[in-house]
Amino acid sequence: MYLYKGKKDILEEVDFNNQTSGVQKELLKVFSVHNLSFLLGSGCSSLVEEDNEIGIPTMNPMAKEYYNESLDDAKKQYIADSIKIKIDAYPYNNNLEKFLEVLFSYKYLLESQGNTTELQEIEDLIVHTKKFIFDKCINKNETVIDLYKSFYRKLVYRDSNLSKVNIFTTNYDLFSERALDQLGIIFSNGFSGTIERYFNPAVFNYAFAEQMELSNNKWNVIDNFIYLYKLHGSVNWIEDEGEKQLFKIREIQEPKLDETSVMIYPTPVKQNASFGSPYSDLFREFQKKLMKNNNVLITIGYSFSDEHINNLIYQALTIPTFRLVIIGNKDLQNIKKLYELNDPRIWIIGEEEKCDDDGKLSEIPVHFFSRIVNELLPEIEGQGEIEQSIDAIKTFFSSKGE
Repeated sequence: MYLYKGKKDILEEVDFNNQTSGVQKELLKVFSVHNLSFLLGSGCSSLVEEDNEIGIPTMNPMAKEYYNESLDDAKKQYIADSIKIKIDAYPYNNNLEKFLEVLFSYKYLLESQGNTTELQEIEDLIVHTKKFIFDKCINKNETVIDLYKSFYRKLVYRDSNLSKVNIFTTNYDLFSERALDQLGIIFSNGFSGTIERYFNPAVFNYAFAEQMELSNNKWNVIDNFIYLYKLHGSVNWIEDEGEKQLFKIREIQEPKLDETSVMIYPTPVKQNASFGSPYSDLFREFQKKLMKNNNVLITIGYSFSDEHINNLIYQALTIPTFRLVIIGNKDLQNIKKLYELNDPRIWIIGEEEKCDDDGKLSEIPVHFFSRIVNELLPEIEGQGEIEQSIDAIKTFFSSKGE
C-alpha cells in the first residue's frame, strides 16, 4: 500500500500489518474538516465477483463490448468514412463517452451546415449509443446497492456541527439513489416537486431541518442528509419541453427503454454546442463547493480523464487550504501528472496492482471501491451502536411479520 503526500510515502516505514489502520487514521482527520466533498467515478459502480461483472463495466470494457458486439459493419463503415475517427485507437477505444462526445459535435456540424440528408443517420447512431449505455446503467444489483449503502452509512455519522457532505458523480446509474432511499437518508439532487419533479438548482441551497424549540423558533439541520450532484446526467432524467416549467428537465421514477430523450451526455455540451442547463448549473455548483475554504475533495473510481472536471479541480488547487485526496492507481497517466507536482496537499492512496499471465488482476487492489468502503473508510464514533439498534429494530419487525 502507499499513501503519498506529494512524493513522500508516509506508509513506507509503517509495518505491513498496520498500514490499513494508518490510512484510516489519516482519513479520519480528513472526515473532520468543515467542507467535505466526494467525486465518484465509474469505478465505484463496477463490481466483479468470481470473474463476473455484477455491476456496471467501467468505460474501457464497456467501450470494447459496444464496438465489438453492438456496432454492425455498416455503422463501423459510416464512422470511418463520414466521421473519420478510428474506434480502435485512443481515446475512443477505451472511453465510450469520448466517442459519444464526437457524435454530438458532428451532429451540431451537420445542423449548422443544413445537411438534413446525413442528420438522421448520425441521430440514429447517437440513440443507438445512448441506448447501449442506458441498458448497462439500469442495473439494480443488490450487492452493489449494499456496497453503496455501507459507503453512505459512514458519511452521515459525521459531526452534526460540520457542513453536510457533497457527493459529485459522473455516473448515470441509480445506485446512489437506491442506496439512500433504502437507508432512509434524505438527499437533495437538484429536483423539486412530489408527483412531477423538475430540475431546480435553487434546491441545492436548501437543507432539511427539525424544530428543536417551538417557543424560540429554533431549528437544527438533520444529521442524515446528503447533497447529490450528477454531473453527466442520469438515466432517469428526461427533457420535457411540453410543460410550463422554467427548467425543462424532469425526473422520472422508473426509466424506460423507449424514453428517447434520456439525459445522458458525456460533457455539459448540449443544445447548440453551449453549456446548457442542467449541466451548467451542476458544474457551477461543483466549482462553488470546491472554492470554499478548508475544503477537501476525495476522488474514488475517477481516472481524471474528464477535462471539464479536471480544470475545476486545478483551479481549486490555487487555494492554499484546499486538499485533494485521490484514492486510485498512481500509475494512471493523469494521476501520475498530479503526483509529479510534488504538492503535499495532494494525497494519493492505493496499492500496487498485481496481474496474472493473462493481464487480469490476481488480487483486488485496496483502491477499488469495495475495499475502500470495507477497509479504508474510517468508522465514525457511535456508528456501530446506531447500526446495531437499526438491525435490532429490523429483526423485531421481521419476526412480527412471520
